[in-house]
Amino acid sequence: MEYENDYRMIIESSPLGIIYFDETGMITFCNEKLTSILNMQKMDIFGLNMADIFTDEGMQNIIGKTFLGESAHYQVNFHPPGKDDAIEIEIYCSPGISGQGSPHGTVCILEDVTSRIELENALKLDEYRLEALLELEQMADAPMQQIADFVHEQAVRLTQSTIGYIAFLSEDESLLTMHTWSNSVMQKCTIPDKKFVYPVKNIGLWGEPIRQRKPIIVNDYLAPDPLKKGFPPGHVEMFNYLTIPVFEGERIVATAGVGNKDEDYDRSDVRQLTLLMQGLWNLMQRREGIEKLREHTEQLKESNEMKDLFTDILRHDLLNPAGVVKGYTDILLESEEDEEKMKILQTIDRNNEKLIEMIRSAASFAKLDTIENIEFKDMDIALMLRMIVESLKLQIDEREMDIEVMPDGAYMAKVNPMIEEVFVNFLSNAIKYSPEKERVIIDILDSDDEWKVTVTDFGSGIADEDKPKLFERFKRVDKSGVKGTGLGLAIAKKITELHGGHIGVENNPDAKGSVFWVTIKKA
Repeated sequence: MEYENDYRMIIESSPLGIIYFDETGMITFCNEKLTSILNMQKMDIFGLNMADIFTDEGMQNIIGKTFLGESAHYQVNFHPPGKDDAIEIEIYCSPGISGQGSPHGTVCILEDVTSRIELENALKLDEYRLEALLELEQMADAPMQQIADFVHEQAVRLTQSTIGYIAFLSEDESLLTMHTWSNSVMQKCTIPDKKFVYPVKNIGLWGEPIRQRKPIIVNDYLAPDPLKKGFPPGHVEMFNYLTIPVFEGERIVATAGVGNKDEDYDRSDVRQLTLLMQGLWNLMQRREGIEKLREHTEQLKESNEMKDLFTDILRHDLLNPAGVVKGYTDILLESEEDEEKMKILQTIDRNNEKLIEMIRSAASFAKLDTIENIEFKDMDIALMLRMIVESLKLQIDEREMDIEVMPDGAYMAKVNPMIEEVFVNFLSNAIKYSPEKERVIIDILDSDDEWKVTVTDFGSGIADEDKPKLFERFKRVDKSGVKGTGLGLAIAKKITELHGGHIGVENNPDAKGSVFWVTIKKA
């Protein structure tokens, strides 16, 4: 008796439903968990036949198998009496054996697996969605209509709906343009003169995700609702409905809707539809960005081709005639004796030299503007500066200038030979803009992993408001009696940037005048 009570306690404490029925299928025992699963009292269960509770053919097969001495497994969708929702029950049955070893009824274990099935279904839907998003990513080059049709098809599938649509909003969210409808909708819809663009202010329930800026679920579409404006004649019949907004930042850019699901829509459907539509919008944005980049690349290519053509024109079509003028002017200057004609020829020669300088500077800058990378080698910049001073000796002597080169010894830097043009520009400007018989100081300062080359003059200086203009193309600070193209320092800046250095100008701290400087990497 004690053992029997122990067994009964174990059975009643089981988290699984346990039931016993005899050879005729009549139930003679069950535990409390079984009554909870079936939502029935024991008094109502005892005496029933298993086929009275589980009326489908599957239970008949189980009873037949266990009577033949076989175990059986069975899963059934069961609607408990008095409950709104059906549940999924998993049933394991084994034939009972008497003490003499003969078959003696059947014992079944029942488990409510509704939550597990729902979780499995949710995981499957997530897996389907991930597969859909992966396939969507691989459709980046497909036509837009094909992509939208694919997303629409997946939206209907993931929400287990039968109809759906995708629509896009205008920039100000005032117009809704239908992009994709279910084929079944188009076939069944008999509305004459179907429209595809709708003012948001005029549409009913399907405009609510825009107005309320959140998903809308209507699980009884036939029930009265103040937000609905009714069906136009010929519209497809609706039973339930889900629609969501798609956001880009604070702006709604699209909406998607699905309908006529066999069960009610819930938050899981909202999640699946939202994530899928967000994937569509992200792809569309990326396609738009790629297209803009492609257009910009084409524009840059055309621009560079025009720049190359312009450079060729400068170098050949303009420089050659200027060279011819230079040649004839030199010949005439050598042979002309009339003083007035000599002045005219000298004016022509001076202006032609200016034209040649401008053409060469513009061509040089245009060439530099297309260079992105240059090769570097170790060079002694102190030696380079001394050689530049020597090359400008004629101009220095003409103005009786005193050029002080402070660096002594080698200063190795990692540079391209074109850096020499920066130093030449600094020194030639100092000679041009300084008073005659003045001095210019050239120095190299140690600045961690860089050399800072400075050229200090004692001229009239540069106003602070003019300093930012110096390194811009065709911008010159007016200096009385001095002519230039306005490109020299712009070229110097471009060369410096190609070296990864910096360039600038400061006031001479010791007197009036300016200090032009440039930084370059040490070797």
